[in-house]
Amino acid sequence: MRCSRDTKILRPEQCVVWDGKPCSACAEDIELELAIKELEDQIERMYIKRRALRTIMNENHDQLISKFPPEIASEIFIYYAPPYLSFVKDKKYRSTPLYLGAVCRKWRQLAWRTPQLWPDIMVEFDPTEKYSTQLLAERLERSTNLPLTISLSPLSHWKQAIDDGIYLEVINILNRHSSHWHTLRIGLPAHQLHRLCGSLGGSMLYQLILQPMDESTEHSDAYDVATFSMKCKPTPTHLMLAKYRLRNVDIIWNCLTHVALESIAVDECLELMRRAPLLEALALLQITRSSGAFPAPAARIILPQLHRLAINHIADDSAVAEALDSMCAPSLKHWNHWPSRDPSSVNNMISFIEHSSFSLKIFDLMGSKDIYYQVHRILRCLSSLEFLTLRFLLRDQSPNDELLNPGRLCTSNESSPFLPRLRSLELCPQPMFPWESLPRIFSSPTRQSLRVKVSLATDILIPDEAVEKLLGLVHAGFNLSILKDGKVDVLAEYRKK
Repeated sequence: MRCSRDTKILRPEQCVVWDGKPCSACAEDIELELAIKELEDQIERMYIKRRALRTIMNENHDQLISKFPPEIASEIFIYYAPPYLSFVKDKKYRSTPLYLGAVCRKWRQLAWRTPQLWPDIMVEFDPTEKYSTQLLAERLERSTNLPLTISLSPLSHWKQAIDDGIYLEVINILNRHSSHWHTLRIGLPAHQLHRLCGSLGGSMLYQLILQPMDESTEHSDAYDVATFSMKCKPTPTHLMLAKYRLRNVDIIWNCLTHVALESIAVDECLELMRRAPLLEALALLQITRSSGAFPAPAARIILPQLHRLAINHIADDSAVAEALDSMCAPSLKHWNHWPSRDPSSVNNMISFIEHSSFSLKIFDLMGSKDIYYQVHRILRCLSSLEFLTLRFLLRDQSPNDELLNPGRLCTSNESSPFLPRLRSLELCPQPMFPWESLPRIFSSPTRQSLRVKVSLATDILIPDEAVEKLLGLVHAGFNLSILKDGKVDVLAEYRKK
């Protein structure tokens, strides 16, 4: 009764059993009720006094925050509660402002008056409970007019469907603040996408991420018809687009500088390149063969400012070939290429290099053994290369290693040097790696200062005779390191043994 403040009296409202007066039981109950009320009032006064004492206690024991001016204390709170970089999943970071406000009244008042703590909003819809729209509204109010970073997605481990009304209630609140959307990451069901239409109050959208839910069971047709269109058309510079069709995303394209495309047909990728001439960084992930939605370009698309390119995890080699044969990137500096299985793709890569005439500095290449045996043809065209990473699936060892044999990495021909500017070489070998060839790299005078790093998987062992030679190189002062799982120094472990 005290918790619910239920004042219902569990006796007759008017007891007149004895000559118009209450019976003895009712009279005693009335006296007890008055006594209880007096005690409850006394306890409430104690709680009020205790809260005041707790405030004084917090000030006495808080040797830091309470001693600073509010401006400095707010800065400390901001450093303690960093923004959601990469949309981290750790609930500790999502709840940090609330943790600060739970310490004491003074901290709560300070946290509530620090807008920089509140503009990063992550909404993970839970089918077992309704999301607190009141908390969302309060958070938006506390963020004042700061740029908002918003992430929307259902809890990834729940397969249960979520009621559309829950999405709608949250989206309606966010739409009223669309003029402050800065970064928007959407992992909603495809049929909810059109609801994020914003308002007519302008747009400052900088980064847009349209990515299906984790382990989504939606059919691909759902993404073909899903539409993202705001009342005030945004002009983002950063875009991540997965599965959704280009024609259904209504933005201004020619301001884009950083783009990642995933599970999208190659003709749509080329169409985006044509619309975004200011591209500086482009990632093509799991792209598929042409859908026929856009015609093939009549000439190579020139991307004059593109300095970073990543082509990763692509099962269809024809899509890679079509993309490379349709691009020209004269300013490219960093190239990450991980799909290669078909050795014929080497010709497409070389053609792309020759047409672009760039001065590449960083090259990260992964592929099958057939690509490995031709990699020297690609590297011969990259005389400007300074940092090289090679990841190859070598299931058997070949006596004719085309990269580590004399005449290439292991020696340098003065008339026609191979990779003359190379400063760093990273290898990610498979079990049949030719370890006996590795020491030859340092035999050339031009490779004495080369940094060589070998990254091993857990199950790969180095032959004992090779370990002795590699340890000798380290003792001689060469910059060689072999790491297992990215952190265990293998040669240091052998040295201890």
